[in-house]
Amino acid sequence: MKELLGQIDKPGVIESSCILQGAEISVSTFVSRNHETVAKKAFSYVFQNVTKLRTKHDEAHLEIGGKRLSGFMLQDQRVLICMSDKNTNVSLVRDHIYLLKPKVEA
Repeated sequence: MKELLGQIDKPGVIESSCILQGAEISVSTFVSRNHETVAKKAFSYVFQNVTKLRTKHDEAHLEIGGKRLSGFMLQDQRVLICMSDKNTNVSLVRDHIYLLKPKVEA
């Protein structure tokens, strides 16, 4: 799975990524100082609120400082979380993820 995250991380589009399973990170390319705070806490909050609203959204984006976190719901209640520069076109991030999403869900 770590090799697959290496394909997701793409210079100029996605700096790092991880997969969140429930409240735990199963695999990550985030640097250790960002690992806990950015990935777990921020996106747990975002997707818990999406679930409460019972919407059909399967992605969320959150800007923190100069970075953007993009979370994509996967099968089995997993979330793929990607970090990019906040000036990166979100459509580039989305297109890149949806191209690789079938491999991640396999």
